[in-house]
Amino acid sequence: MNQAPTLPQESALRIDKQRVADTFGKAARTYDAAATLQQRVAARARLGLPELGDHAAILDMGCGTGKETIALRNRYPDADITGLDLSDGMLAYARDRKELDGCHWIVGDIEELPFEPEDFDLVFSSLAIQWCESLSEVLAQVYRVLKPGGWFVFSTLAEGSLYELEKAWQAVDSKPHVNSYEAFECQKRRVATSEFQTCSLRQQTETLYYPSVMHLLREMKSLGANTVVGSEVSGLSGRRTLKSLSEGYASFSSERGLPASYQVIYGVLRKSAS
Repeated sequence: MNQAPTLPQESALRIDKQRVADTFGKAARTYDAAATLQQRVAARARLGLPELGDHAAILDMGCGTGKETIALRNRYPDADITGLDLSDGMLAYARDRKELDGCHWIVGDIEELPFEPEDFDLVFSSLAIQWCESLSEVLAQVYRVLKPGGWFVFSTLAEGSLYELEKAWQAVDSKPHVNSYEAFECQKRRVATSEFQTCSLRQQTETLYYPSVMHLLREMKSLGANTVVGSEVSGLSGRRTLKSLSEGYASFSSERGLPASYQVIYGVLRKSAS
């Protein structure tokens, strides 16, 4: 009998979550205007949202500025919605949205969800769990807080995201400037070994185009997405660095501009009703 392949250990790299929270908090005011990719991905992720009964309890996990919480409220107008985020700065922005009066807001860690078992009918999360250390722990936490028959609809990133930027930086130095993510096949196996039923799980490339490297880097800073896990490297160090980086990126240039591609995983999982 063939044994199932051993699931690889998740990265031992520790994430400085306070640093991540602070960086996103500082970007709260500029985030929505720069969030082209995030809004595109969230819209695709929402295609997997299920029909729910009246007065459902919903968790927007990694809600950020509350932009997608508004979309959830529009889809489920009588639902009881909670937004959770690691960054108090992001939540402060979300709390000020009049469209979200009556929602609940909690500062919290996705890998240590501060909720009782079986609190929610739906957990939605778009481009947040890639900032966690363990997908397996995320799945266990979400499973715990879902009611029987509850849904987990999410998006996250996979290996190969920002491949062009990573290669361009190699023309500058050997330091890490781009976050690394687990391959889709590994994440798929982690889902398969969880307690969830998989309704759908797929990877799709999402590509944005920029007129220059500086435009890309400025957008990442406006998003607060410029933290590189395990590295103290941040920003550019001068014109010479930018010139070398631009030269390294030139080989990827197209008629539409410089591409920045992301490998996005879209998932719809369900907790058994029994």
